[in-house]
Amino acid sequence: MSNILEPLTNTSEIKIYHGDFPIELILLIIIGIIIVPYVAYNIRLLVPYPVNSKLTLSDFYIIVILLTYLIIGGYQQYFWTKKNKLRKEKIIPKTKLDEYVNKIIGINNTWIYIYNFIYYIAFGILVICVRDYKHFATLIIGGIAMLTGLSVIWYLFPNDVESRTKPDNYFIKKTQLIDEDGNNACPSAHVVFAMYLYYIFKNVIGIIPSLFIPILISLSCIATTQHVTTDIILGIIYSILFYNFILKNIFPDVFK
Repeated sequence: MSNILEPLTNTSEIKIYHGDFPIELILLIIIGIIIVPYVAYNIRLLVPYPVNSKLTLSDFYIIVILLTYLIIGGYQQYFWTKKNKLRKEKIIPKTKLDEYVNKIIGINNTWIYIYNFIYYIAFGILVICVRDYKHFATLIIGGIAMLTGLSVIWYLFPNDVESRTKPDNYFIKKTQLIDEDGNNACPSAHVVFAMYLYYIFKNVIGIIPSLFIPILISLSCIATTQHVTTDIILGIIYSILFYNFILKNIFPDVFK
């Protein structure tokens, strides 16, 4: 009996696979689901350009719960391309611009709080921009379309950064348990969706405040060595082209 149980109880041999969430992150998700809808509902009328919406507090909770699980589910495309790719990934080299940025902000794992926490909190605050359930569904479809396009790129042209710093920050260690190295570096999904949020937010909180989202996320990508500037620049270009030439043409009433 002991021989049968030993492999199950030897936790040192347990392997974390892409997409596995440590219990700490599960708890943060639960806390976010409890807090974010209440905060978003109470600040929805304090933004510069309030949305004409009849959504109630309970609607906000419904939307945030749906959004949480749609993000987790949608990102399985991202994790799928980690192991499924047409060829071995190429390394995206650093440039002089990387050296310049690193001189200014350095390599600092504390940026993980922006790279992950502010990034996902921004998705939660997205609900203040939602007019109704159809509008919410369209925003989700837009995000899934963007991720699908990225997945095609990562599958056909797999790539990675040369190296990432060894984590000394508790939360970046947990992040790397979910998202190991290999593929999906360029274009940066973080930057792509930060730009997507910019386009959605700019008509609600204004252009300048909305710009801080992609700017901060881009800097955090470099500071935590998860990406290089090439990933950032191509992520911005991808978002601009996808939003303005695809989403705006398919859903002109939503993506303006």
